[in-house]
Amino acid sequence: MRICSNSISRAAGDSWCYLSCFDEQSLLYLKNLTALPLFLIVEHSVSDQQLVDWARSFHGLDVWHDVLAPHFGDDHGYKNWIGENATDLVARAHAHGLKVDCVLFAL
Repeated sequence: MRICSNSISRAAGDSWCYLSCFDEQSLLYLKNLTALPLFLIVEHSVSDQQLVDWARSFHGLDVWHDVLAPHFGDDHGYKNWIGENATDLVARAHAHGLKVDCVLFAL
């Protein structure tokens, strides 16, 4: 972490750059070392209480595509995932002030 803390700007401002990690504790540690936005990578369904807790510490979530669109790529086809197959996670995260980015949503 010493290398990270010395090389990450403390005055990130409106930079498009952000840090993301699977480990919540690592991000909490980095919170005091950088002004860069911190995104937690999420690979599973998320409760509203988790969103409340995460909104206190993180700028947003990097969400695995299967969490947003559980049927993405199955028999429904890659182009037909939106609609009834999509979850409400983005709307719920936004309601708590979190940004949402999607991890590995290549078409």
